[in-house]
Amino acid sequence: MTLPEFPEPGSSAVVVGNASTPRQAQLKYEAMLVPRLRAAHAALNKRFGELIDAIERDPAATAGVIEECARQFSAVRHIETIWLYPLLARAVESDPGARGQLMELRLVGLMLARRVQRYFDDLLQAVRAEVFVADTAAYVSATLARYSRHSEHSVYPLYELIGTQSQDSVQVA
Repeated sequence: MTLPEFPEPGSSAVVVGNASTPRQAQLKYEAMLVPRLRAAHAALNKRFGELIDAIERDPAATAGVIEECARQFSAVRHIETIWLYPLLARAVESDPGARGQLMELRLVGLMLARRVQRYFDDLLQAVRAEVFVADTAAYVSATLARYSRHSEHSVYPLYELIGTQSQDSVQVA
C-alpha cells in the first residue's frame, strides 16, 4: 500500500478567492484531490478489512501491517489538513454561519480521527500483549469506516462544490 500523493502543482488546479498571503496563494482547487482521497480511504478500509482475520489468527505477525495502516490514515489526514480544509475555510471566511458549520464538521472529523488513531495504538498494544485483539480490531474497523463516511458524505462534497463554483467563475471571466 502506498501513501496517497499530494496534488501536483500546475495540473487542473483552480485558484479560489483572493490570495493575500504567500500561503494562501498556494491554495488551489485540485479536481483530482477528492477522488484520490476517496481511493485512499477505500484502499485503507479494504486493506484493514482483509487484515482482521490474520490479526485474530497470528496477532504478532500483523504488527507491521497495522503500523502501515496507521501511517496511511495519518497521511490521508495530513493531506486533508494541508489541501482541503484551508480552501474550505477561505471559501466561507465572509459568512459567520458557514464558518461555524465548517468548524463543527472539522471538530467531528478531528474527534473521529483521534479515535481512529487511539484505536490503532490500542490495537498495537493488544497485538503485542496478545489480549483483546479481536475486539480492538473491530473497534478500529468501525471507527475507520465512520471517519471515511464522515469525510465522503460531509466534507468532500463541500470541496467539490467550491471547485464547481470556482470553475464557473473562471469560465465567466
